[in-house]
Amino acid sequence: MEQVVLDQNNMKALRFGGISPDVLRELSGVYQPFVKAVKEIISNSYDADAEVVELEFGTDFESLTITDDGNGMGPIEFIRDYIRIGKSYRKSELTAIKGRPRIGGKGIGFLAPARYCEMIEVKTKKKATYEDKVQFELSGVKEIDVEHIFLYGHENEAVLNCIEIKRVTDEYGNEVPTQIDGFKIKFEQLTYHKCDIWYVYDASDFELTAKINFNKLFSLEPSKSLEQIDNFCEITIETVTGQKKHQSYTQIKLHNIKEFVRNDLKDEGKKGARNVASLSGFDQFEWNLSRIIPVNAKIHENIPSELRDYIRDEIDRAKDSIPINIFIKNDESKEALERRIIKPVTKLDFQHDKDIVKKLELFDENNKMFAKGFLVGQSSLILPAELRGILIRVKGVAVGEPTFFGFDQILSGSSKVALTQISGEINIFTGIDAVEDINPGRDGFYKESKVYNLVKKQVVGEYPDRVTGVIKELIDAIIARSDINASLVNFQKKYQSYRDTILEASQVIANLAIENPEVEDAFYESTDMSDLKLCPSVLPKAEGKLSSFSVYEVEDLEDGENGYKVNYETKELFLDKNADIWKRNINIGRQNFDIELKQGNKKNVKMFCQVNPTTRKIYINWDHPIRTSMGDTQFIKHCLATIASNLPQDQLDTYVSLMTSKV
Repeated sequence: MEQVVLDQNNMKALRFGGISPDVLRELSGVYQPFVKAVKEIISNSYDADAEVVELEFGTDFESLTITDDGNGMGPIEFIRDYIRIGKSYRKSELTAIKGRPRIGGKGIGFLAPARYCEMIEVKTKKKATYEDKVQFELSGVKEIDVEHIFLYGHENEAVLNCIEIKRVTDEYGNEVPTQIDGFKIKFEQLTYHKCDIWYVYDASDFELTAKINFNKLFSLEPSKSLEQIDNFCEITIETVTGQKKHQSYTQIKLHNIKEFVRNDLKDEGKKGARNVASLSGFDQFEWNLSRIIPVNAKIHENIPSELRDYIRDEIDRAKDSIPINIFIKNDESKEALERRIIKPVTKLDFQHDKDIVKKLELFDENNKMFAKGFLVGQSSLILPAELRGILIRVKGVAVGEPTFFGFDQILSGSSKVALTQISGEINIFTGIDAVEDINPGRDGFYKESKVYNLVKKQVVGEYPDRVTGVIKELIDAIIARSDINASLVNFQKKYQSYRDTILEASQVIANLAIENPEVEDAFYESTDMSDLKLCPSVLPKAEGKLSSFSVYEVEDLEDGENGYKVNYETKELFLDKNADIWKRNINIGRQNFDIELKQGNKKNVKMFCQVNPTTRKIYINWDHPIRTSMGDTQFIKHCLATIASNLPQDQLDTYVSLMTSKV
């Protein structure tokens, strides 16, 4: 690499105009914690159309080097866009090559790492030739010389040989009649308006290196103006040869990272950590970085395929090259960074679980879609806790922490618990102004932000004291699922106990019949069937309900598991009649008898049970008062024993009275 001589020190100091060190100190504290400062650097790489960004920590986390393959910067861009406080001129909404929506725009990004390191070193280069512009506001001039603009900050005259002034346009894009001689521009008439001076720059020969000394900057007296500071930013321009001429890149190195940051990164965390706050410092850094920059989501296999495609194609817009590829090097490892989202504890199906899996499309007052997102609920607590809530992203960059728009502080009881079982994201594509809507450091939205309030209204409703909208639907669905799942557990236990009791009784009867065949013969003797046979059957649950779900017994249930299938959307529970758990049949003498539970009170029946050997039916009076005293399973045993023993039920009134009466 051949150096171009600039002056006796081969460097040129750069100054700011009229900004107090106190102001810069305040601005440097905007990006907290450290990971947000790194995110801001990567945001610049993203806006530079970088495909890949690599982060590499030095030994003991003393330094961090961030390298991208983006468009790079020439001297003018570096001074105008990177090292400037505030925006110099409004850029297009989309980046030049990939058409990404720009995510920068505050104009203080270079200060992001200031409180975390002593100095940053920037190496940047553009490849080939590009066209750009500088802006002037003219007040009655007919001739200007713009050479000093292209030398500002470095005064390397070799750069001038690579720049050609092409044309001048007014603020509306109309060409202004001029005569251009090198860097001298003559206007045909006196000019009093803003104008853009367009130039072509062959940047392939030059690499810019800048060192920004934060220690020196922040050691200044509060009253000191930066107009008197030399060597705040030292710029060196060197020529390049060979393959490097055809490359563009930016590399930013944070030197001498502060001890408190290094201690945080070296923290080993807690063993068996379930939440991000208990992970190691480095793992926390990776986790948080993945959530706040536009990278692809790490989508768990339990996410339905329809939602998986929606997140990848519609929210992250992977096919449009919107996400950026981040690789973090630490020691010997190099890992691709993916954004963490919810990992459902069970596999979800988009149709079956549509009550807790939601695609979101948000529209403005003109019915134009401005954001897309998703919500996922589950029947258990979401871990890690940092995934609970809705993460709002603007053009792929997270703003603030996941939120329920304050309703996590208002709701109570089961509704509040349900919020701990909801996770999601919303990505706002259009309508947001980085300055007007988002506070510095991207910690949140301003309360008056029109777009933020539009999102809030469509997600949780417009009432300050009660939640409506899609979040209310999700809360209700989670509570309903919780109720039916808890009821199902008890329901299955009960019916499994019935099944176990019947099978046990069947085995005992078979064993007894070996020595006493009359035990089985009793089931083949006809009894008077005029009573229980005509009584209504007992439904799986009183009035066919379990929790708030309707219950149906069906033949050959498809897609059922464990003998049942739940439709959470329609609140229906289907029981497979052929599933063993629901069967109430008993084998007597190698013949199957179906046991039917009957509502004896409907016919004022006092008998425990009856048997019909012709139809192989055993009827049990489920309304009999002695069942309450015995319990369900003992009552079933009692009825089967009564038949096997051939007891005269009409002579057991005293027995029943003793079993059911209370003094």
